[in-house]
Amino acid sequence: MKRSVLKILILIVTLLSCTKFSSAVVRCGNCGRTPVPYPLSTDPNCGDQAYKIRCTAGTLWFDALNKSSYMITDINPLTQRIIIRPAGLSGKTCIASDMATEGIQLDDNLPFNITSSNTILLLNCSDAMLHLQAPINCSSNSICHDYINNNAPLCKSTSLCCVFKTGGSQNSYVVKVHINGGCAAYQSFVNLDTHWVPTKTWPAPAMELEWGLPQEPTCKLPIDCKPLLHSKCLVDPMNSGQKRCFCNAGFDWDPVNGLCRREKCPHGRGCKHQKKQTMLIAERLMDAVDPVLKEKATNLDLETMKALGLLAAACLDERRQNRPSMKEVADEIEYIISVAKGKVSAEG
Repeated sequence: MKRSVLKILILIVTLLSCTKFSSAVVRCGNCGRTPVPYPLSTDPNCGDQAYKIRCTAGTLWFDALNKSSYMITDINPLTQRIIIRPAGLSGKTCIASDMATEGIQLDDNLPFNITSSNTILLLNCSDAMLHLQAPINCSSNSICHDYINNNAPLCKSTSLCCVFKTGGSQNSYVVKVHINGGCAAYQSFVNLDTHWVPTKTWPAPAMELEWGLPQEPTCKLPIDCKPLLHSKCLVDPMNSGQKRCFCNAGFDWDPVNGLCRREKCPHGRGCKHQKKQTMLIAERLMDAVDPVLKEKATNLDLETMKALGLLAAACLDERRQNRPSMKEVADEIEYIISVAKGKVSAEG
């Protein structure tokens, strides 16, 4: 029991220390209680301006084309995913509340798109939909009928509904609705199992979007690159009319965390010194563990504690560029846990 508590404490220290020290570019502050990860931007003075979202009264919103807006309910910076709440029905009708904008439409000039993880239910459809072929399903046994019966009684008077899975160029940026010649309403669900048997209780409606990894920040003067350590304001070779904060030699751009990270240690004397330092840190970390715990711990317990401790120490490195990114931390913790559970060989 004590060993489990110690591991949890080390894990918490690891996460807190890495969160505190991994910043480099100017990130936006929280929106209410929700963190706004880089490159998302809620203000002209933070984030990347190509990745704008909106913070209003402590709530995040995603603004699509034609002045339509959708509440953001979740953000995953490691997978670059955003979950939005799709439009519901307008009043006592079977018509989408965003009919004025013909559904959700993203600007294909911006780095956001609709992922392939969404199952779309099209409601109140015209007979013109019957001429469409798979993968759209407008049959009488489609799950959209179960949804209507249990969750959208206003659509019961309409005989036709359809289902399709997002993915492909036709719906990477748009889910359209039409009064005539199409479907007047829609609903979306994320990661709906294809073998899922509909019940009265459906998951919460949601739509998953993703963003592309950002390029280096733009700049006009050298001082603009001051927040990004180890970078210089240089002409973009892909666009001579623009300048960016490019990382210095020996550093690589990390688009997830927005920093210039030192290239991995090449083989040689530097690596040997780094390995020696790591071994010294590991010894000091284990010296801090209660001898009673060490006596009762297995070799695997000790190696797990040591691995988590080393990861926490890496997050506290004086040189910001040497600290692991949050994605690297998450991957390493997942690996350490897998080893501890015996799912992965410690030598692998």
